[in-house]
Amino acid sequence: MKPHAVMFHHFHDESKHPKVQGSISAERLDNMIQFLQANKVILSANEWLYKALQDKLKENEICLSFDDNLRCQFDIAYPILKKYNLKVFWFVYTSPLEGKLERLEIYRYFRTVYFENIDDFYHVFFDYIEESDYKFRVSKALEGFIPQNYLSDFSFYTDNDRTFRYIRDQILGPDDYRFLMDAMLKDYKVDLKSLRKKLWISKENIKELHNKGHMIGLHTHTHPTSIASLDINKQTNEYQINMKLLSEILGDYPVVMSHPCNSYNKNTIKLLKELKIKLGFRSNMKNNLNSMYEFPREDHANIIREMEQKS
Repeated sequence: MKPHAVMFHHFHDESKHPKVQGSISAERLDNMIQFLQANKVILSANEWLYKALQDKLKENEICLSFDDNLRCQFDIAYPILKKYNLKVFWFVYTSPLEGKLERLEIYRYFRTVYFENIDDFYHVFFDYIEESDYKFRVSKALEGFIPQNYLSDFSFYTDNDRTFRYIRDQILGPDDYRFLMDAMLKDYKVDLKSLRKKLWISKENIKELHNKGHMIGLHTHTHPTSIASLDINKQTNEYQINMKLLSEILGDYPVVMSHPCNSYNKNTIKLLKELKIKLGFRSNMKNNLNSMYEFPREDHANIIREMEQKS
């Protein structure tokens, strides 16, 4: 297997952080690190960057990466990383650091905490579509849609996952999706302000990670789910603000990044070059290394599946 990163997002515990779709516990992360170390070498982020730029990475060398600057990562995963003295990549989107309640994570929290399971949420979401002005547009766009063919690189997605993401990203788009979801939040009486400190890490947390030798990278400002659909000016705005805010926190310019939701295009690559980013990561293992901004990443869910098969 080619050199790659392992990608993490959500973690849960028995107190502050609820179990969400795809989340893992501290114990599971600990076991996963031991499993990976059995036949792979986990490099520090700095060493990975150096060897990648020198084209000296070996097939058994991997690194770890954490997307979306989530508070659960800092509270649950960070202590495990310290236990193994692992320095990793943290890819940060910056709008929450300005106090903005970015809807991506709020919607995830909502569909996890307010519903018995994810399929219950999907059932209600699809019902809202049926009662909305989007009904006929969505119905027409789904004619001939085959869930298994959409996002096929993410084998752990269910048919409902794929259908939901197709409606969100390809049919509704960000504005209409937000309108629909905000209507649901209002109906369910969700207290948005109470979620700010629960969901994201702070500037002080980011400084601590940086000072302890971890590598902080770009992940856009507002985390659009399909940045490839944005024109060059909007993409530039996303990454320039992301760069500016992180540079002010770190006292240095980030030189690495990861693509939110694996979305990017030629304009994105051109922009990253202009920002002097040295290396970037995709969100799957597809062999698509046409630039230094397309290094592969294995989702931790696939590692769990491998662990279970060998247990």
